[in-house]
Amino acid sequence: MRPYKPVVMTVATLSILPFVLATYFSLANTAFLGKAGVTLFATYGAVVLSLLSGIIWGRIIELPESKHGRKLLVSCNVILLSAWVSLLMNTPELSVALLLLGFVSIYWVEARWLKPSNANKPYMSMHFGLTSVICVMHLLVLYPHY
Repeated sequence: MRPYKPVVMTVATLSILPFVLATYFSLANTAFLGKAGVTLFATYGAVVLSLLSGIIWGRIIELPESKHGRKLLVSCNVILLSAWVSLLMNTPELSVALLLLGFVSIYWVEARWLKPSNANKPYMSMHFGLTSVICVMHLLVLYPHY
């Protein structure tokens, strides 16, 4: 990572706070600003999944021509669009389930096709840790509904 590594680590770690709050609201079955916790969780999850997809796009653009570049771009868009469509269905539980699959898929796509160099190992470790925590929160949000 570049010299801004501490900022990236701090911002990435703080980005979990809205997930934690939305998980709490969902488990407590309370609303925040008139929205259910599961709805807040799903909408924030879609935003973060969009961000992760954009990060992969940026990494592909920075790399020299790669045989997997097209697959990555299409995969990221398919994952992202499926999560977005689930939000339109007005079924937040389905959205959370699809977002869970989206987070796992984005990590898998990035780890499999964008082979991390030694410079990117800290990013991939951070990404794995944050993805794991976020996936556990997805399961916690889904648990009362299924």
